[in-house]
Amino acid sequence: MCGIAGVSLKNGQQAKPDHLTPLAAALAHRGPDGEGFWVQGSVGLVHRRLSILDVAGGRQPLSTQSHALVVNGEIYNYQALQAQVTRAGARLQTGSDSEVALHLAVQGGLEAMPAQLQGMYALACAEAASSTLLLATDPFGIKPLYYCQTTVGLAFASEPAALAKAGWVRPQMNGAVLPMLLNRHYSVGAETLWQGITRLLPGERLLVRAGEIVKRWQAVPQLRTAISGANPALNPADFPAHLEAAVARHLQADVPFGLLLSGGLDSSALAIMMRKLGAPVQAYTARIEVDGGPNEAEAAAALCKALGATHTVVPYGAADFWPGLATLAGAMDDLTTDTAALPLLKLTARARRDVKILLSGEGGDETLAGYGQYRAKQGFIRRLLAPFKARRSGDAAPFQGLFRLPMATPASALAPWDTAGFTSLQEKQSADLANWLPHDLLLKLDRTTMANGVEGRVPYLDDTLAAFAFALPDEAKVNDRFGKLPLRQFMAAQGFEPLAWARKQGFSVGVGQFLAQKPNVLRGLWGQSAILQELLQPTAGQTLLGNLGHNKTANLATSLTLLALWEAHHLQGTPLPELQQRLERQSW
Repeated sequence: MCGIAGVSLKNGQQAKPDHLTPLAAALAHRGPDGEGFWVQGSVGLVHRRLSILDVAGGRQPLSTQSHALVVNGEIYNYQALQAQVTRAGARLQTGSDSEVALHLAVQGGLEAMPAQLQGMYALACAEAASSTLLLATDPFGIKPLYYCQTTVGLAFASEPAALAKAGWVRPQMNGAVLPMLLNRHYSVGAETLWQGITRLLPGERLLVRAGEIVKRWQAVPQLRTAISGANPALNPADFPAHLEAAVARHLQADVPFGLLLSGGLDSSALAIMMRKLGAPVQAYTARIEVDGGPNEAEAAAALCKALGATHTVVPYGAADFWPGLATLAGAMDDLTTDTAALPLLKLTARARRDVKILLSGEGGDETLAGYGQYRAKQGFIRRLLAPFKARRSGDAAPFQGLFRLPMATPASALAPWDTAGFTSLQEKQSADLANWLPHDLLLKLDRTTMANGVEGRVPYLDDTLAAFAFALPDEAKVNDRFGKLPLRQFMAAQGFEPLAWARKQGFSVGVGQFLAQKPNVLRGLWGQSAILQELLQPTAGQTLLGNLGHNKTANLATSLTLLALWEAHHLQGTPLPELQQRLERQSW
């Protein structure tokens, strides 16, 4: 895990270290264990390293006489690929999981290489003779990559702020994504909140030559390949074996690892499987300290006691909230305003004292159909209320009167897959896999872990496990009362019957209680934000502050606050310590 960046220059310009060192400096937090550079012709690559496998010898960029490579992520089928490329004549120089991608590019060409990789990755591979650069992300979009095109050429980086800090674009906001961001807490599609900076979509591949994109294509997850009607190979009883294999692959490491344990079904099942595999379980749980809030730490503690696991509970309260807002706005440069990121940022900072890898349960709901909206059949009242309770329908839209511009999210912004042959359940799953998962949940995990130099891993998005789970018959995944039936049945078989059949609980940080403690901070911050002054009607602030006890109001107020802090730090250059002090001292 690390940060990568690089350039492809126009008009015969030669890439130089001067093009790369500012990018490396801006990504230092993603790779505190070292940096490396490769320059040839018009192409330059830079790598900031967080050493996970082959700690001593796995430095990047990796190169041969003809190609060079940088990778952010982990290739979980690397051992099989090592045997494959060695048989074809490659001589491996390291024990790194990433080196196989380099030899695949040498032996089969740039375009064919990514399709053979299983894992999470954003990578750049250069072919020296043609000065051609391949940029690619994994099909689920677990690891991010961004680029900009200028008169000088194309530059790319793991984070958009790095491109601005390195001088490739002027720090300006792209207002076109604001309605989507404020409604959904995240933005979908290729556009970002940064003017002139584009994100690679999940599974997208770009071929770049002389600073220009010459070919673009996308590889979605291979979920369709397992769907073939009444497929006898799709036996729900095989789910535990697939889960075990996936977790085992995600435990490949030469450094200590731990688990983000919420107390819910997905992360609890990972803890049980880790113990079943004989791996040590070092779990980390946030305890949200708000009146009337859910306390998942109790369920997590009970599970850890039963497993004999090491358990660290990290309290999160008002003293963490205010400085944490500024920290999150700094880390979440591709802004998502999902409030669950706030305690997660503190949790990963605490875990970094002990471990360099954290397994997490993202993807379990989407691949195994865990959300309530996925249920095959719903009662009359639930169907009647469905139009009014659509998940992620938007926090800003009900408050249209407070805004100067329409708050509707255009349907064209969503990134649909080809759903021919999918059931209605699979269509819902695929919509979340293409949009909600990469642009909110996975982005949140990437930024909150990498801000603290930790690698986040997501076993439920293992290629083989995800394809198996997605292709299972609908009735094997959901019934009238529950989703994720294979996972619940696994938990029950392991002796955790009450936990297996517990109702799914939403995660709430209780931001309304925290915001209500310092209304003057919000008035001052919102009043000094040029973006919010242009966006909001004059009476909007008072209307919102008067109703912070309502969840949608509190969430919208938090989104506006994070947007104002994002503006102050990323566009205006205010240092984070200064923003933190002003939030704590109420000095706006």
